[in-house]
Amino acid sequence: MTGSSAESPDYLAKMNDPGLDQRVSIAFIVIDTLFLLMFYASRYFNHKAVGTPMLVCNTLCYVLCMGSAATGILMVKIGGVGYHVAAVPVTTFQTWLQLSKVLEFTYTPAVMFAKLAALFLYHQLFEVTSYRRIIIGIGVIIVLQGVVSLILAFSICRPFRYFWTQAVDPDDGTCGDVMLFYKSYSIPSLVTDVAMLVLPWPILFKLHIPTAEKIGLILTFLAASLGIITCALRFAVFFTVPLFSDPTWYASGGPMIYALVEPSIYMIASILPTTRHLYRRFRTKARHATQSRSWRSDGGPKDNSGLDQPAELERIKNSNPSTRRNKQHLDTWQTDTCSCQEELTLEDRYQTQQQWKVRDRSGVASSPSAIEEHPSTSSGTTRPVQVRTRVI
Repeated sequence: MTGSSAESPDYLAKMNDPGLDQRVSIAFIVIDTLFLLMFYASRYFNHKAVGTPMLVCNTLCYVLCMGSAATGILMVKIGGVGYHVAAVPVTTFQTWLQLSKVLEFTYTPAVMFAKLAALFLYHQLFEVTSYRRIIIGIGVIIVLQGVVSLILAFSICRPFRYFWTQAVDPDDGTCGDVMLFYKSYSIPSLVTDVAMLVLPWPILFKLHIPTAEKIGLILTFLAASLGIITCALRFAVFFTVPLFSDPTWYASGGPMIYALVEPSIYMIASILPTTRHLYRRFRTKARHATQSRSWRSDGGPKDNSGLDQPAELERIKNSNPSTRRNKQHLDTWQTDTCSCQEELTLEDRYQTQQQWKVRDRSGVASSPSAIEEHPSTSSGTTRPVQVRTRVI
């Protein structure tokens, strides 16, 4: 930034949308709060689908995301974001450096807790030993990455205050390559994101379920991996933008934006799969309410128990023995969660298919009805096999 052109009035008067970070921060305060409320509602209506570790991780991530958002707003208000660093007072630049250090201490653990929440979801979902070992391995890498990053954030400048006092006194201490630190963090983060993205697919492809249900599962797991998009964008930005050549200028709409957004995207991605049964709950209630209003508007009678006609038809259907015999064919992803607490796992679907394969090899018919009931060797009668239905 040396030379007359860099210090000209026109150069100093330029602005790089200084309010962008503030608008993004406010928007994600609202978005994160709405998704966390949905997450708590899912926990309230179906506590088995949202385990305590996931609840703790997402709550901590939310608190840290609020800290990052508040930091983003302060960077605009008192940190000179959006202006060339040569155009802001030295004290303002020091404030920006202090706030960027605060952002390091909120961003790193927020990403870690959000990813751990998604891994707890996977661990609950896949009750397969080999998959759980992989999930635990990824979790260990994420925790180590977070711990090492926090240690480096504390120790990269000596003394610690030199990170911002260097703007006033360059001889007050020494700093390592901060930009290299940011770039190095992005690489393992992207690797773990890719691992979390591809992890569910081998089991999903082995599931013999209706196409519509499989598409729903695929979309669910794609939603749980949305964070890889922001991670890849952040990775590219830190390798292409010379942030510390003009920090307050590039902080607007550049690396700082992704540092604000990325943890929130991870948190939202981990919450989305848990809200599936909440969506079904409200959809089922809305459908029943619509059917009830339609029946009443047509002048249809109601039975003595006070049930409307759709509910009575459902009761008659469930009381039919032939209907109960084929209950395994029901789309369990559309089960009304008002009537039971569902756990979040695909183990039963996966292991049921393994049972079918074993029966195929032994010459037994491989159909859902074949595992629904089988003859008792002692009495010659049939007894049902208990098949758990624990799904999202």
